Amino acid sequence: MPFVKLANKPYYPYFPIIGIVGFIILFVIATTLYPGGSVYDMSAEGHSYIHNYICDLMSLNLPEGTVNRARPFAIVAHLLLSFGMISFFYILPEIFNHSNRNTRLVRVLGMLTMTVFIFMYSSYHDTVVFITGVLGCLALLPFFLELRSFKEHKAMQVLAYICAILSILVFISYETKIGSYYTPLLQKVTFVFDAIWVIWVAIIVAKKHRNPLKL
Repeated sequence: MPFVKLANKPYYPYFPIIGIVGFIILFVIATTLYPGGSVYDMSAEGHSYIHNYICDLMSLNLPEGTVNRARPFAIVAHLLLSFGMISFFYILPEIFNHSNRNTRLVRVLGMLTMTVFIFMYSSYHDTVVFITGVLGCLALLPFFLELRSFKEHKAMQVLAYICAILSILVFISYETKIGSYYTPLLQKVTFVFDAIWVIWVAIIVAKKHRNPLKL
């Protein structure tokens, strides 16, 4: 299969990093073009890192007559992030020195989660958030089961737990609206931690690809 052959290339583990860096660049550009408005204040001008969700940049729900010039950049940024994260979940099981049912579940469920995540920019945003939240939890369960016996990179393990806890808090807050005033800021803090974790894992796997005996 072409995808499998591509995955065996030494540069493949860098795809998640490319996706994240591309996303950040286009996200910053999009914030400068966003006309304004949030769920708390539709009359607010410009983008607020504290009050706007990341997905607001892709929004069509602006006051009548207002054109969201940020949307094209935000959608491309989102697609880069989505495909970068699909790649991430493909390589994630490779931090382990074995393959079993849990590692295969991590790969399949993780890639499925990020495939659904692609449609976050659509009119089904809230449904997509719920589905990706549930699928993401299911994908991480077998990962953390395997992580218990993982003897390497202890700091990376701690970071993985922090990312999972933060992601769950954001998901619960968004769905229940508990503490929702702070959710947009927490979402961005979570993204920073997630990005560091993804890049760290990608580098670990890339090093293994340079030394096949560790795979």
